[in-house]
Amino acid sequence: MLIYKGFIGQIDYDAASNKLVGEVVNSVDLLEFSGTSAAEIHDDFHQVIDEYLVMQQQMAGVKPVPFVGNFTVCLSTEKQNKVIKAARKNGQSVSHWLNEKIDSHLNEYFASSA
Repeated sequence: MLIYKGFIGQIDYDAASNKLVGEVVNSVDLLEFSGTSAAEIHDDFHQVIDEYLVMQQQMAGVKPVPFVGNFTVCLSTEKQNKVIKAARKNGQSVSHWLNEKIDSHLNEYFASSA
């Protein structure tokens, strides 16, 4: 994973092209980058972000901001009630309780996939 100016790049390996390929995961637009080495993919990621920021400024007159902080999830009424009850039982806000549970799950998930 790469981070530059608030944008997050996810990297994968493409066996067909024998290249590292990446995509910015927190942009409203599709931004892709690639390279044959860590240094190349790092440099291309930075270049893609810099060019994107310049292009958006020139075309739209705005500086795009990576989206962060909000994530909409649809839950059934039953699940919503369970989340609310669990948060109250722990003396936490729903947001804090959910963030804690998500962090715990992600830590377990990435520890087991490493």
